[in-house]
Amino acid sequence: MNIHAKRIKDLQYLLKQNKLDAVVLARKLETGFLTGYNQENVFMLVSRTGAWAFMPKMLLEDFKDKVDFVDASAPDSILGAVSLKVKELRLKKTVFEPETETYIRGNTWKTKGFAEYRGLTSSLRAVKMGEEIEILRKSCRIAGKAFGLIKPRIKTGRTELSVYRELEDIMQAMGASGNSFNLIIGFGPNSALPHHETSGRKLGNNEAVLIDYGCVYENYCSDITRTYFHGKPTEEFKKVYAIVAASQKAGVAAVKAGVKTRDVDSACRNYISDAGYGQYFIHGTGHGVGLEIHEAPTVNTKSEEVLKAGMAITVEPGIYLHGKFGVRIEDSVLVTKTGCEILTKV
Repeated sequence: MNIHAKRIKDLQYLLKQNKLDAVVLARKLETGFLTGYNQENVFMLVSRTGAWAFMPKMLLEDFKDKVDFVDASAPDSILGAVSLKVKELRLKKTVFEPETETYIRGNTWKTKGFAEYRGLTSSLRAVKMGEEIEILRKSCRIAGKAFGLIKPRIKTGRTELSVYRELEDIMQAMGASGNSFNLIIGFGPNSALPHHETSGRKLGNNEAVLIDYGCVYENYCSDITRTYFHGKPTEEFKKVYAIVAASQKAGVAAVKAGVKTRDVDSACRNYISDAGYGQYFIHGTGHGVGLEIHEAPTVNTKSEEVLKAGMAITVEPGIYLHGKFGVRIEDSVLVTKTGCEILTKV
């Protein structure tokens, strides 16, 4: 069976499990995931037994040529056609996912009698399978290789923004279509800001360099962070780096199907806390990565989610000493039954 047709079947199974009649979807990320057709303005209605797509006329023939397992049409009023189909099929419990909808369209669905229901498609996307795993591997290989190319070119006097632009060019030259998020290049004290906005600051002698970056390859995101010292590292930097490296190693070692994501967080956090730097680890340990740079599951102290084989997550502990430097080490990993595969090897 076509991987996209299978995803629709899996979504239909979830509808039955959750005692829902149908779900309406309008964001390209979800409709593309289900059909393989990645264009804006494609709306879908998926019931327990069928799937329909509604779109502008300019897309219809192309969609039909590429997607033969979904009934497609180009009505004058797309939202009206969705509502009419729901009435025709007497789908009493039709839902939409508020986290994927615009505010205005969500309100429109409510006026049609549709209810909010979270997490249907995100739960499907959390577990990667088939060709999407190899695509994700490729995205991560590009990012991993890029660090080895950019690091020797980072010299005293270079600006953070110049590194950003060159790193972007390097990844695109290897096949990436773009960045998976706004890259974070932090020199010196800027490395202590987890979400630093890359600036025109120049690199000085004997300063920390933190690079948090990733790319998109065939719609799949990668995420990686590397930190190093430009010049002669201080004893404090060497100590903190060693702690973060050991913490990250402990977190990666904890990743395995059946493990709660909060236990991966604990593996990293406990090591840093035991070393006396717990107050300086100021964010969660990781997140899912795939079609979005942040997706299910969440890896933090409160998460009750359980890892499954095929999930891809980041493991990214850090210590941030404000006004001095920060150290974060991050890899994207693929969960397996017995452990994990590090995808972002440098």
